[in-house]
Amino acid sequence: MCEDRRSNQMAKGTAFKPLKMFDYRLVQEKFEGVLINIDRDLQRRGRARSDLRNLKATRCVVLLDIIARFARNAYRAMGYLMAQTPEDESRRPAYALVLPPVNRQLLDLLFSLVYMLDDFEVRSLEYQRAGWREAREELHKFKTEFSRDPEWRSFLQNFKKGLETFVPLLNITSEEEKDPSLIPYWKHPGELKDEKTESRSFLRWLDKWLYGDTSAQAHLSFGGLFMVSPFLVAELVGGQSQQIVEDRMIHQYRFQHFSRTAFVTLAIATEIDSYCKLGNRPAISYLWAMFAEHAPEGKEMYSRRYEALLSTDSAV
Repeated sequence: MCEDRRSNQMAKGTAFKPLKMFDYRLVQEKFEGVLINIDRDLQRRGRARSDLRNLKATRCVVLLDIIARFARNAYRAMGYLMAQTPEDESRRPAYALVLPPVNRQLLDLLFSLVYMLDDFEVRSLEYQRAGWREAREELHKFKTEFSRDPEWRSFLQNFKKGLETFVPLLNITSEEEKDPSLIPYWKHPGELKDEKTESRSFLRWLDKWLYGDTSAQAHLSFGGLFMVSPFLVAELVGGQSQQIVEDRMIHQYRFQHFSRTAFVTLAIATEIDSYCKLGNRPAISYLWAMFAEHAPEGKEMYSRRYEALLSTDSAV
């Protein structure tokens, strides 16, 4: 991975300072170990809560494990796609343009997680109930379109049974079963950042400095498309401009956006590990120190929240 903390200058004849290299092997093994440990610990804790028939605690732990596993899967997938070793000609540098949509998913998840952890038992239930409503509306859509098609019958029946199993767990009332619109939708990051919650200042920073441009590129508004257009037309322009794009800009872009994948995943892992007291603090602190040293956004993110979080204990 490459980084350059100075802004690009496209003027002809500009002498660029060589890009700094970051050897990702410095963090790769320890990072993977943290993610594996968190998953295993949450599975173990979930089984223990289930054996005690503590449905409320089981619901909370299983939700955290699903979040952790999603983040780990996204991180692994992007790590595979962005890897430079072993060499594989099918991995093209411009494939880095798919990073922002994945990062947007991870940021959405981080927003929800941070907000929920300010009052986890209550807010996690709101989050899951909102998800039940969305699934219920999805079932209604499918039934409206395909209920007369015998090939859809089994799918629709299983979908309905699956939703019914969550009714008691999520405290869905009979009125809400009949009219899911009685259950509020979950708020998106633009709304969560303005909620009166302990973490509001961090969520507002996250929205301003990471979520905004990531979302623009994920949605491909013209602003987002404009930001990636040099990588898409460089070969058509040719000359020095193409050389600057291919030898420099694409590597900077890949570093910026994959480093976001990494430290947003690490943020999710840190939130869960700290809240559940899973004991991975030394390894997590090492990883934050490495990202803070090599990625300005990681340094700012660490100082804004995780330096303090790692010095205190939470509770579950």
